[in-house]
Amino acid sequence: MKVEFTPEANSAEILGMVSAEKEYVPFSESVWAKGAVEYWLGNIEKMMRKTLYDQTKHSLEVYPEDPLQRDEWFFLTCAQAVLTVD
Repeated sequence: MKVEFTPEANSAEILGMVSAEKEYVPFSESVWAKGAVEYWLGNIEKMMRKTLYDQTKHSLEVYPEDPLQRDEWFFLTCAQAVLTVD
């Protein structure tokens, strides 16, 4: 797993995460890489959990009434959320 910083040079703002399969998932809120590394790494971990929770909740809310009409739904959220809800 990798994290994505804003494109500015020496940026401390982390916007999202990239999986080993190259799927990008934007965080629900930015995380700042400032202060003690143990602190902001913990914040990244918390934001990863919050983001996946938010994505899964959203995926469930927009699940189509007719399960056979899921073609577009499959790509509305990250793969982990789709697998969990489906």
